[in-house]
Amino acid sequence: MKKILCPTDFSATSGKAVEYAVYMAQHAGAHLTLIHVVHLPIVDTSETALVASELLGEQMRSAAEKLKSMVMLLEQKHGANRDGGFTCDYLLKEALLTDITDHLTAQEGYDMVVMGTTGCDNTVEELLIGSNTEAVIEEVKCPVLSVPKTAPDPKMEHIIYASDYSPEDRNALKEVVELGSYFSAKIDVVHVVKDGREPDGEDAEHFWNELRELFPNVPLSVQEVLSKHRDEGLKQFYREAGGNILAIVRKEKGFLRSLFSQSLAERMTYQAEVPLLVLHGYKD
Repeated sequence: MKKILCPTDFSATSGKAVEYAVYMAQHAGAHLTLIHVVHLPIVDTSETALVASELLGEQMRSAAEKLKSMVMLLEQKHGANRDGGFTCDYLLKEALLTDITDHLTAQEGYDMVVMGTTGCDNTVEELLIGSNTEAVIEEVKCPVLSVPKTAPDPKMEHIIYASDYSPEDRNALKEVVELGSYFSAKIDVVHVVKDGREPDGEDAEHFWNELRELFPNVPLSVQEVLSKHRDEGLKQFYREAGGNILAIVRKEKGFLRSLFSQSLAERMTYQAEVPLLVLHGYKD
């Protein structure tokens, strides 16, 4: 992990994401970029265009001052750009967040995005932040850490990885193991078996043997959990095991819409409860 991108809108929710991004940059010796985007709607008259231009100028100036202050605070508090073990800068763009994030991760070497996210309230801020996070996860190719506003102070000593013993798991776990190595993290690979079905004994044993060969010196274990619902089983294991991050593979576009559907959000609401690392699955 060399470059971390952390979008901010200067809210308390994005502030929590900045805390996690700083924590990761410190341990990985990475470069952290704070980014704020300004996007104004298209206007159709010269008069409204002038007003929009003036508004954009005010927003850009205000955002630039806030970003400078944030970087200065990280320099003073955490030693960024000095002796704190990581560097930090900021970007201010007039763009769509999804477009600029996709460009930076695809073309500029950013290999992790850390974003704040919210639950299912109905305020404008909650809706905007939640939809932005989901859109970025859907579009970018690199891992995205979604940090809820209620998350505790950052810690990554215990990572829970949700597995279905698929081929994508092997490659996704390489990324999880690399991330965990910066924090000497324990990794629990958790597979949920639905109540009433036989545990996947042979599959689990075969999978476990593969992981032993792939990661011989990694503090990693495979666990099977019985539950009626995958999300509920993961949530219970995460809570009882004292996890710090839940990692899960996004295998296809639209995955997040399914994962965060209203019915599932009512049962678990990953966004509001658990720092969620979304990885992009691919097969060898």
